[in-house]
Amino acid sequence: MSLAFADAAPDAGAAGCVIHLPAELGIESASELHRDLVAHVEDAAPVVLDAAAVARVHTAALQLFCLFCRDRREVGLETHWLAPSVALRSAATLLGVAGLMNLPPESR
Repeated sequence: MSLAFADAAPDAGAAGCVIHLPAELGIESASELHRDLVAHVEDAAPVVLDAAAVARVHTAALQLFCLFCRDRREVGLETHWLAPSVALRSAATLLGVAGLMNLPPESR
């Protein structure tokens, strides 16, 4: 797994970093995901997690997102989601962690 990082993108508003998540966020990629998220936990500018491509997500990845969002929230830093996939939303909702992950309500 390799996360793609970009500086502020046109659709990211004032974000300092957009993290493009891969389609597969299985248990086998949890260590790399952890390492990549930790690198941005203290970024002063908002961080945007682009989850449009996520097709499979393991509980371990959801736990990492919860911790990442919590740690940033506790020190007043913003984390946003860009186009969270149905797979990501479904898994987060099933486990009751959508709020902990700062997932926005699904727009209809």
